[in-house]
Amino acid sequence: MLKLSFGKKMKNLAFASVIGVTSILITAPAFAANDNIFYSFEIKPYHGNGYTEERYRQTTNVNNKWKVDLQASGEGKGTITTFWLDKNLTVVSNLYDVKQGSGAQYYSAYHTASQVYVGLGAENNNYSANSYTVSGVWDEETN
Repeated sequence: MLKLSFGKKMKNLAFASVIGVTSILITAPAFAANDNIFYSFEIKPYHGNGYTEERYRQTTNVNNKWKVDLQASGEGKGTITTFWLDKNLTVVSNLYDVKQGSGAQYYSAYHTASQVYVGLGAENNNYSANSYTVSGVWDEETN
């Protein structure tokens, strides 16, 4: 017959408790928040597209807005760049012209942007031979 001392029983109980709490925290659902995810990428000539890395959009509510804030543009202050949500090189929201310096803009997505990985896509709103860098913050879902 194996006898455990009181100290060993407490250590085993403490270890089991840590494992239990950790497994609950790992499996607990994550809830969307209005995050500010930094982006910076090149806007290519002649409507060539630029993209961020993809993030998981867990919502099924198309009115759970995505956000873009065009904080800096190599094209200049107050210029416009066209943005959208993208899934595997497929547009999953309307296209929106966003003015540099206008602050955070919030938009609805298509149903095809539900429970999938999406990225922020962008292109020059003008058909131009110039390329430039844009940067700011975005979020795939805000509530």
